[in-house]
Amino acid sequence: MTGWQKVAALTAFYVIGMLWVNWTMVRRVRGAVAGRAAWTATDFDAVFADLDPRLAPAVRAAIAPWYGDGVVPRPEDTLKRFLKMDRGEVDDLVADAAARAGLPSPGPALPDLPDVAAVVRYLSSSSRT
Repeated sequence: MTGWQKVAALTAFYVIGMLWVNWTMVRRVRGAVAGRAAWTATDFDAVFADLDPRLAPAVRAAIAPWYGDGVVPRPEDTLKRFLKMDRGEVDDLVADAAARAGLPSPGPALPDLPDVAAVVRYLSSSSRT
């Protein structure tokens, strides 16, 4: 085998490998979208039925830009790992959701809010005080 044949063979293996990785990723994404298709805004709001009825829709509306069209957030979606939010974006999200719910803006020192459910519960606890 000449040097060019080796380069061609390695390039072919690389291209085939990349196609396989991309195809498996596309299949996983399609599966996730299909799995979330049954999850609705009503389901999200029902999880927080014991709280102020303004909170779940306000959080859902505030976090909607982080999701694709027609995708409803799930309470267990993590803010930093799943949505890739940094601390400033989480603070902005909480302030936006509070404004949408008609609550006073939260203070500058927010606790660590790991997921979407924690945001709703934090706003619920701050609305009682």
